[in-house]
Amino acid sequence: MFKLLVQVNCYVLFLSLSFFSQAQNLTYDAFIRGHKVGEMSVSREVNDESTKISVKTHIEAHMLVKITVDFESESTYMDNKLIIGEATSHTNGHLKSSVHTVFKDGKYTINKDGKTSSLAKEGVVGADYYYFETPVGKQQTYALATGTMLDIVNNEKKSFYFEHDGKKELHTFENGKLKELEISHRLYTVIFKLRQ
Repeated sequence: MFKLLVQVNCYVLFLSLSFFSQAQNLTYDAFIRGHKVGEMSVSREVNDESTKISVKTHIEAHMLVKITVDFESESTYMDNKLIIGEATSHTNGHLKSSVHTVFKDGKYTINKDGKTSSLAKEGVVGADYYYFETPVGKQQTYALATGTMLDIVNNEKKSFYFEHDGKKELHTFENGKLKELEISHRLYTVIFKLRQ
């Protein structure tokens, strides 16, 4: 009985270690004008069937007034294709937008703030995928936060950008992962730097 108990515990430990070895977690510190204003954590879990990506961002900036911004997204991919995605953003505690995306019957159904639309694409990759992978051969990506397709522009060998919702996002990579994300708004720029 004791031997069986030890074997079961060893098996459970092995499964747990296998699960955690397939998870990646990245943390970025957010800066505006050189001052730390928040952070973003990104995680990716990979198993035999799917890839799940979660993004959580919290920014608290003091400009003319105090502004807090919270963004969360979760997405599931199968065979490098978005199957389901959800994104919400809050400003000063109030819901700014909510987008739910589902792939079904050969197209994407998008519910943005209660309004439903569709996207006739066979398979898309969300912009969140590129926290962990450098875009290769892809000319477009899907913005989970807005429910729209974005054109990817290669800026240099290790960076690319896209523009949406009145802002430009510049992604800079090092050693195959996102090192820095610069989001330029009309009034300010937020720079997310990978925590070492």
